[in-house]
Amino acid sequence: MTPDELRIAQDLTMANPERLRLVGRMLTHPAGRCSAADLAPHPGSADAVADLGRHLEALAAVGLVAVVGSTAVVGSAAAASGPLYRVSSRGIARYGAAALATPRHPGEPALDVRDHEALLARVTETLSTGFTATAGAGTVERLVRECYTTLDGRTGSPAQLPALTAWLAADRLAAMTEVTHGSARDVLFVCVHNTGRSQIAAAVTRRLAGDRVRVRTAGSRPAAEPDRTTETVLARRGLDGLIEFPRVLTDDVVRASGVIVTMGCGDACPVYPGRRYLDWPLDDPAGRPIEEVERIVDDITARVRDLLAEIDAGDGDGAVADDAAPGAAPSSDVGAGAGGRSGWLPRPGRGQWSGATPDLGAEGRRKTR
Repeated sequence: MTPDELRIAQDLTMANPERLRLVGRMLTHPAGRCSAADLAPHPGSADAVADLGRHLEALAAVGLVAVVGSTAVVGSAAAASGPLYRVSSRGIARYGAAALATPRHPGEPALDVRDHEALLARVTETLSTGFTATAGAGTVERLVRECYTTLDGRTGSPAQLPALTAWLAADRLAAMTEVTHGSARDVLFVCVHNTGRSQIAAAVTRRLAGDRVRVRTAGSRPAAEPDRTTETVLARRGLDGLIEFPRVLTDDVVRASGVIVTMGCGDACPVYPGRRYLDWPLDDPAGRPIEEVERIVDDITARVRDLLAEIDAGDGDGAVADDAAPGAAPSSDVGAGAGGRSGWLPRPGRGQWSGATPDLGAEGRRKTR
């Protein structure tokens, strides 16, 4: 699918207002990733969950959300595995503001996407409700304003500011209020610009570990947008939907992490007792030919596999990085990683869009061939 075809497919998919509402709710969800059951009205009926699942599948088919794991969904008869989704950086950039402006429920007015004050007020209200047990409304409002100010001037387009603020504020609130601070399954990857090495490591970890490891990235001097060459290489492996917008390194994110990995860039993080600090000496992919970026991805993939194996050995759970991970390649397709270790994720054929081209119907849903 060419970039123009992809944009057309995305516009067709998002013509349904329910999908805009879904993106808005996912942006402000306290967990940062959601299943269809999480997004259904409470208590959600099986039919409602199934309908939301179809909407989420349509969004994933055109790269606006990404699958990051699975969870148990209780149906009418038995528990079954259901995907967990997060909004991709592409989804935030193109439709985040419209999603926040769309009425959340019948009778609520639509907002002007250019009215940032109104959008921020809605974000604050939504997050205050989502974090009511752990953060007061005043705390939420101050954090939303802080995130907006931090992002102002750092984004490629001012129109993206409200949606990026919602995403960043939700994640920082989760980091401030989670009770698992210091867990080895909370991993933070840090580099200077948060566009290359740390994004690659985060995307690979999300694919290999699914929802069983909480992954964050940050940079000491974050750039305005993801690196395009890195994104292209990750797209070939089906990983581009798992990267995010660059974000600044903050104390609360470090405090929420049990493993902090810097990427050979000389950056220092705040030190908290009980955390594990690693430094991976890696080449910066910025400005390098695609072939060299491929090599860097292989190196990072091998390191991530080793890290996940160590995390599993620490708590006796050895099932994180198996070949059944969402979107994983069969073991026969592994590529060579650093030092002869398996790169695990294959290199698909060259192409702008890594997935199969979907056949979209009138509602933007993928037809069964």
